[in-house]
Amino acid sequence: MRKLVLGLVGASALAIGSAAGAVVTVDSSTMTIDGPTTVADVTTIGFTEAQLSSPTFMENVVFSNTLAGLYSITLTTSSPAVDFTSAILSGLGGPYNLVEIDDDGTNEFWRLANPVALGASQYTLAINGNNSGAGSLGGSITIRQANAVPEPATWAMMLIGFGAVGFAMRRRQKPVLAQLA
Repeated sequence: MRKLVLGLVGASALAIGSAAGAVVTVDSSTMTIDGPTTVADVTTIGFTEAQLSSPTFMENVVFSNTLAGLYSITLTTSSPAVDFTSAILSGLGGPYNLVEIDDDGTNEFWRLANPVALGASQYTLAINGNNSGAGSLGGSITIRQANAVPEPATWAMMLIGFGAVGFAMRRRQKPVLAQLA
């Protein structure tokens, strides 16, 4: 029985470990990067650039994700000198354009129209715009891991565990009751 319990604990650890092994890495960037930081199943990469070139700028972040996820991206500036002309996420299934949500002449805010479900791959966020003075930009990439459906290896380990429990229960001998003569 002890071996069975240890086997089930080991199988559970392997199954949980596959989801915990998801890794998001920043491969390169022309901006200052904060992260990636992961809390539970959400990973965030912050980016800023305080020294934008004039009159035009081109900034990018290249990152990789080992598991599929639901991506949200925001891009902001509070510099009146900065005007974004495009922001595009390219990679597997892309490109995806960020859209301007608000521009009051001083503050500009862009994001993906809706969160996008993307697979494990390498992605590039390219930001282009104009800068007529001392401008800066900032934003974040947020990835919510899509672990709602277990991976095939997780299913296999679970089925092996159930089989082992059933086998152990079937082999267990019934206790012999003491009989009085």
